Amino acid sequence: MSDDRFLDQLRGDAARLRYEPRDEHVWTRLAARVRDRIARAENVPQMLAGWFRPIATFLFLLAIGAGLTVAWVDRQQPVYAVENIASHPVEITVDGDTFNLAE
Repeated sequence: MSDDRFLDQLRGDAARLRYEPRDEHVWTRLAARVRDRIARAENVPQMLAGWFRPIATFLFLLAIGAGLTVAWVDRQQPVYAVENIASHPVEITVDGDTFNLAE
């Protein structure tokens, strides 16, 4: 053990942050709230809806971003005419056979 009093100092500092009401009625209301939240457990459709809405929103925003990105990239790319592409022949040799893609 070391003589470091860090944990003791941390406990002392955290003691001021604890919520300990002096009124007994506050404790009763807090306990009632906790019991109510436990008793009011979600059923399966509510749980799925709670997960589905944020995921669906994320996918919707992702699709919008992808669409905007594709539109922007298409606008930035130079347009090549088919005649310009066909005027430059491309030859591929595979296993001794030569294929010309411009014909």
